[in-house]
Amino acid sequence: MLRPSGTPLAPLLSSQSAVDQAAAAAAASAKDGAAAADAVEQRGWSIGQFATQVPAREGISAGAPTAGLVALTFDDGPGPNTYDVLALLRKYKMHATFFIIGMKVAATPGAMAQAVAEGHVVGNHTWTHASLPSLKPAILKQELRDTTEVIRKETGHNVTLQRPPFGDFTAATNRVDHSLGMLPVLWSVDSADWSAKDSQTVVSNVLNSPALGPGAIILLHDGGGDRSITVNALPAILDGLVARGLRSVTIPELLRTGPPKTSKEGDYKLSEYAVPSQ
Repeated sequence: MLRPSGTPLAPLLSSQSAVDQAAAAAAASAKDGAAAADAVEQRGWSIGQFATQVPAREGISAGAPTAGLVALTFDDGPGPNTYDVLALLRKYKMHATFFIIGMKVAATPGAMAQAVAEGHVVGNHTWTHASLPSLKPAILKQELRDTTEVIRKETGHNVTLQRPPFGDFTAATNRVDHSLGMLPVLWSVDSADWSAKDSQTVVSNVLNSPALGPGAIILLHDGGGDRSITVNALPAILDGLVARGLRSVTIPELLRTGPPKTSKEGDYKLSEYAVPSQ
């Protein structure tokens, strides 16, 4: 840049230096702000100190009975109904945890990214929805690792939670979860929405459950078929939670409030799919 004739060079250099310093400070501030925001978001996926107290052979069935907090969870997605579920959660200003099947991610692009952007957490539900005890150890690890990798690629987060399909787990499968840095998560309230014939049954199964209260983990489905019954039931379920003074948070948030209730082998009945591998 040419300077006007007779204009001393020093003031211009000094002025430019000040601009450069201000720009550098702004860039550093922006970088620090981005790092802080990322730390907050990553903390949202952290299962916290109390979860580390869960023995390696066990998982969790409920959170600490912290006043006002429960956790809605949705299995078997992502799928077309995932977007309906997200819209309703957004309307009620509540958060949930989605346990996804790895092989379904490509068929519903953007669903997980939207869920994470809206404050929800994504967990591992295996690649093919296989019963964990039926798998040989190497295949079990591959199912879990492949699903974790696709979640990491889609969301940028490390996976901290795993839900066994059909609720099938053993002490051995739980130890595999723990070894891969994930906590096995079951439930305390079963909506049975996958088999229900109408939405009112789903609503009743949740709101009339004796286990519904602070710390409850509620099982629902947003994938694995047409889940319109679940979507139709969700407003009444959310209204019911509000009426009871309950608010749904993510599993990691629930786990950070206190020691969770644990589940061990035999606490949940194995399904017909849990045929031991040969």
